[in-house]
Amino acid sequence: MQSSEADLIQRFLDGEEQAVQLVDSWISQAAWGFRQRLSRDWEDVFQEIRLELTRLLIQKKFRGESSLKTYLWRVVNHTCIDRVRALSRWRWEALDDLDHRGVLVQHAKQGDRKEFRDLMLRVVEQSSEECRKLWRLVLEGYSYREMSESLGVAEPTLRVRVLRCRKKAVEARDQLLDESPES
Repeated sequence: MQSSEADLIQRFLDGEEQAVQLVDSWISQAAWGFRQRLSRDWEDVFQEIRLELTRLLIQKKFRGESSLKTYLWRVVNHTCIDRVRALSRWRWEALDDLDHRGVLVQHAKQGDRKEFRDLMLRVVEQSSEECRKLWRLVLEGYSYREMSESLGVAEPTLRVRVLRCRKKAVEARDQLLDESPES
């Protein structure tokens, strides 16, 4: 590592304004391609990048095998990619919190809870044995990795199967709600 980079790192860690501004400009340049996709989360991601970079520099993870700017670009890209992936993941909603139109339901009365529990039991009864087995494992707290190892199925394949089971359950729930006399 060059002495000028070591000096810049120390000044950045000390919070010297010019060093921080330089590093911030490098972060902005490196993240330019991600800014549009991260628009509303950009400020949070920016702070996350700063924290990660500071943590890595304090732990002396930067060994000088590349320039500091190149190292920073890698940190920025990995952090942005992780955030984009996190944002693109499915947002799960509990089946018992949505009505058949997908509207959030507030259960005020105990009777409503019983009716909804009965509905969920009917949905489970209509589900395949494979789906019931997967849900049982999920409810017991197994991770996808543990489930894939015990079932001998690749983790991505397992995730797709769980997603398909969930989709079928939502369809079954909607069909049962459409058939009910109260709809």
